[in-house]
Amino acid sequence: MNICNLSDHRLAFAAVTIFLLSCAGAGNAQTAQQDPSSIRRITIDSEVSQPEIPLIQSPGNFKAFMIAGGIGAAVDQQEAGKAFREYMRRNNIDISKIVLESFKRAIQEGNILALTDDSDTKLKLVINTYGFGASGFFGGNERRPMLNVTASLISNGTNVVWKKTGFITNLSSSTTAYTYDQLGENPQLKVKSLEQVSALLSRQILSDLKQ
Repeated sequence: MNICNLSDHRLAFAAVTIFLLSCAGAGNAQTAQQDPSSIRRITIDSEVSQPEIPLIQSPGNFKAFMIAGGIGAAVDQQEAGKAFREYMRRNNIDISKIVLESFKRAIQEGNILALTDDSDTKLKLVINTYGFGASGFFGGNERRPMLNVTASLISNGTNVVWKKTGFITNLSSSTTAYTYDQLGENPQLKVKSLEQVSALLSRQILSDLKQ
């Protein structure tokens, strides 16, 4: 096997994944119809949509996540995503809840806006993409989380006051790397990893709303 061709393939695959992650939700990103600085109180919409299948880059040996002992061999990205989703369901890991709590905590800790249950302005969150991918361009066994979220402030049900899409890729050095075996054998490690990337992204997205 030509090592140069293998490296080129990994670089191209990683680049495509980063492109897809960064473009998810970009069609509606960062539009504003009025100055959001006048807003003081918001309600967070508890319904946070998410993609049906997570993005699993370079699944390789994914047996830790497979049902009934696994297949012990390489699986493709689609099948890995389905296995990953089922693993989350079996272990009661809800990415929507993780993202919701991260944004709530970031707003409260950063004193960005007051949270109430009855505001006319709602913060709507949409998870465009999430998953795990290779932590570097040249492969290896370590994986880092990836997340793309769109946040919108919607006034009176229809008026979009502010919207921003942000993302953190699996190449970010701000998150901790684990192997798929580690993540599969320890559900709480997976929760910890998703909470870490969600906390980072929520602060990043909300940064321009600080008053």
